[in-house]
Amino acid sequence: METTASVVAELNVALGTDYRLVRQLTGGLQSTAYELTGGVVLKWTGDPAWAPRVRRAAELVRRARAVGYPTPAWLAVGTTAAGSPYQLQEFVTGSAPTLDQALARQVIEICELQRDLLPEDHDVSWSGWSHGVVFDGWDGVWERVQRYDGEAAELLARYGALCRPYRDHELPHHDLVHGDLNMGNLLAADGRITGIVDIEAAGGGARAYDLVALAASAARDGADAGVDELFLEAALRANGRAAVAVCAAAGFASVAEFVHTRSEQSQDMVNHGGRRLLELLDA
Repeated sequence: METTASVVAELNVALGTDYRLVRQLTGGLQSTAYELTGGVVLKWTGDPAWAPRVRRAAELVRRARAVGYPTPAWLAVGTTAAGSPYQLQEFVTGSAPTLDQALARQVIEICELQRDLLPEDHDVSWSGWSHGVVFDGWDGVWERVQRYDGEAAELLARYGALCRPYRDHELPHHDLVHGDLNMGNLLAADGRITGIVDIEAAGGGARAYDLVALAASAARDGADAGVDELFLEAALRANGRAAVAVCAAAGFASVAEFVHTRSEQSQDMVNHGGRRLLELLDA
């Protein structure tokens, strides 16, 4: 069985480096991040299915950084002999902030850099996925959440009603979408955003997906009052109500399923974020 120590040893041989493990970094639910010597961060997962997505994300990171998007540079991407994908990226100073309105406006400006960054169609389409989840039963997510007891299923029904007029609406496909943008994936120091991390799930779609996800995160994760509304207003300006509604619905269904087997507190927080977006959308 692979360990972080064995992954570091293997990539040192492959790359001719002498990295050593310093510490595990906080955060990261899909894969785990570790600080190595030399100002480098290692991220890896034992799930080989992530390998193609990580390789595709490397090009999107390069493209995003070229327009000033503050995600760390990726230094190397590969897989271990066992098939586990890894990537090395530069270490960026900062910590996950409690967002105030000034920092939120910085994040909104950063998200505008994502506009039309993928003029070609991309293998990973967050707009296609969102539409499929809400209207076509993709992955079975919607149906499973519908069967839950309690508030999550009630909120999902409200999202379904909100989205019903937009079944035939084509969502934007050519923005860069981070795909997992929440307060925990922001880094800040000295009153400014220093980094946006955990971008492995990046693809094409509507940048409103990320802005809506930030609005829900702000509502549930303790941002200052009004920050959630700033993000939602930015999402509406970016891609319109149809995209916001469908992205919000798909995002809520996905996160509600993710926390379903976790603590009741996590479920309550996700429901609070989902409920708050519906309130802001008057739905």
